[in-house]
Amino acid sequence: MDGNPALPPLVCGVIGCACWVAVTGGLHLDGVADCGDGLPIEVSRERRLEIMKDSRLGTFGGTALFFNLAFKGAALATLAAHGSWELLLTACALAGLLARSQIFIAMRFPGARPGGMGEAFKQGTRPGHALAAAAVTLAACALAGWNGLYALLSALAGSMGLLLYARRRLGGVTGDVFGCTVECTEWLVLLTFCTL
Repeated sequence: MDGNPALPPLVCGVIGCACWVAVTGGLHLDGVADCGDGLPIEVSRERRLEIMKDSRLGTFGGTALFFNLAFKGAALATLAAHGSWELLLTACALAGLLARSQIFIAMRFPGARPGGMGEAFKQGTRPGHALAAAAVTLAACALAGWNGLYALLSALAGSMGLLLYARRRLGGVTGDVFGCTVECTEWLVLLTFCTL
């Protein structure tokens, strides 16, 4: 159904972002905060890992959380302003699907710390899981046509950039990096749809 939303786009974006967090349980937001606190600072690799394991929220982590939610909310507001439910639902579905499929790429990177949640997740998956995820993701992108292709390319570029950066800073990836990859891929795909 096309037409202007009943609420202002900005309100729709905030509500949409809040619903997104509620549906996912905010599962990956901790990864955004921990990566924000640990990855950019100039300390040793060991100290970065210590900071990321600390449950307290630092200034950089809070800033990363703010921009993560702001980008997602702004993208949802822009899509709501377009007035196309089809475009909005396609963007949300592909954002969620592509974000989680990037985890299988992240698992190809070495672990930065033994015994972490990232390692536990890697041990619980099999090659068949990755193949199934790839098949479903590619099929969904194909159904979305050119929009799906652009979303796929954005997701791959964004996640690879973040994963390579994490490997350079930490020597590998962690569960926090997995979570941060999911969150950043989500808003990057949503923003991609805003430009189409």
